[in-house]
Amino acid sequence: MFADKDICKRCGACLDECPFDLIVEDREGFPKLRPAAKKTCINCGHCVAVCPVGAVTLPEMPAVTPGLAPAQCVALDRDLKLTPAQADQFLAGRRSVRTYRDKPVPEEVLNHLFSVSAFAPSAKNGQPAHWIVTRTPQATRRLAGMTVEYMATNSIMPGVVKNWARGVDKILHGAPHVAVAHAPEDGFNPAEDCALAAAYLELAAHAHGLGACWAGFLMEVAEGCCNIRRELGIPEGHGVYAALMLGYPKYRYKRIPTRKTVEIDWLE
Repeated sequence: MFADKDICKRCGACLDECPFDLIVEDREGFPKLRPAAKKTCINCGHCVAVCPVGAVTLPEMPAVTPGLAPAQCVALDRDLKLTPAQADQFLAGRRSVRTYRDKPVPEEVLNHLFSVSAFAPSAKNGQPAHWIVTRTPQATRRLAGMTVEYMATNSIMPGVVKNWARGVDKILHGAPHVAVAHAPEDGFNPAEDCALAAAYLELAAHAHGLGACWAGFLMEVAEGCCNIRRELGIPEGHGVYAALMLGYPKYRYKRIPTRKTVEIDWLE
């Protein structure tokens, strides 16, 4: 990173916010990176995001053009800030959708949702999630059928297999799309990172009027079924850590059901 000394106020915010204490003051009090910081910086962008005057640039961060200038970052619109009540209702009103309209989601909408999911937290800002997404309902149903075939061959979940034979899809529930997240198994926290990316994807879908639900059967079978891994194109050394159905909900929910009281143990 480097700071534009013509506008930098030397407020110290970037020093305080750097998660690895890689920013120090030079002799004039302006921020600069420690000598060995380039090997340690995770390009999280905290320094860029927190600067009140847009003086900090982080060249290593992905950007539209080389060298990330603050002008390339999306400025937060304070007028879009949710009230606590709105945020509470949005989060509590999310449902796991298992009935979908027979209508594919436009690809540009899906691309936008995945771009939002990229902002999920990840260990050392590794952003390891790789996504495989079915473009058509036919491709989605093909994966559901392969999952059922594996279950039938290995005597797993006979009820699900019987439902499929009757024309009832309990694997992907007729969703037009399914998204599978995979990542290198030797990463820092691939399972947690992919789960968080999937959670962001699910909430982004909810915000855009779409439904989503974890595709647990496909996710578990894909981890051990060579045929499905080949169909998905999972690279060697990658694990399958998340799978989500995506589509337009057939029904709209009218109320928020109750939940068990959260158990909390307080430490003094």
